[in-house]
Amino acid sequence: MVTLPAVVWRGGGVRRALTIGAVSGLTVGVLAWLDSGFVVGGLIVAVIVGGCFGLLMSRRMTRYWPGSARLSAAQRVAVVRAARRGERVPDARLSASVAECARGLHEAADDARPLRWLLLVVLVVAVAAAGWDAVFGSWGDLVASGIYLTALAAELLWWPGRQRRLLANADLAASPG
Repeated sequence: MVTLPAVVWRGGGVRRALTIGAVSGLTVGVLAWLDSGFVVGGLIVAVIVGGCFGLLMSRRMTRYWPGSARLSAAQRVAVVRAARRGERVPDARLSASVAECARGLHEAADDARPLRWLLLVVLVVAVAAAGWDAVFGSWGDLVASGIYLTALAAELLWWPGRQRRLLANADLAASPG
């Protein structure tokens, strides 16, 4: 929930699942295609990962911010945008929703924190796979490994600071007065 931009909240649960699923499925599907060299394999991965991840993320978003169902699409986007930017929401009637959204962002971040150690395990495996791909793999394998390592580097080095800023912004937007 913390990583997703405000525009994802534009639709209801089904639209959120389709949007998140399409983007994540396409990304992972392209990487699977690059890695395997099989378009059909990439399509299968895109559909399975996109469908599962989209559904799970949409459900998690609703669980962390149950009050979002009471708002219109435009109101949800305004609330999330204000929370992420640390600004006051234009409509004062939505202040309680900003506070609820901020609580949901904190809860989502807190729930993900115990799993951060897993990234180090994934990093070790990714570095070993990239080394293997550099020596024995195809160009597609090497490109896919490079993309995986870049994404992991961003997750480990850039994301923690960005997440702290987003959560601080949400607290600022939710603060009274």
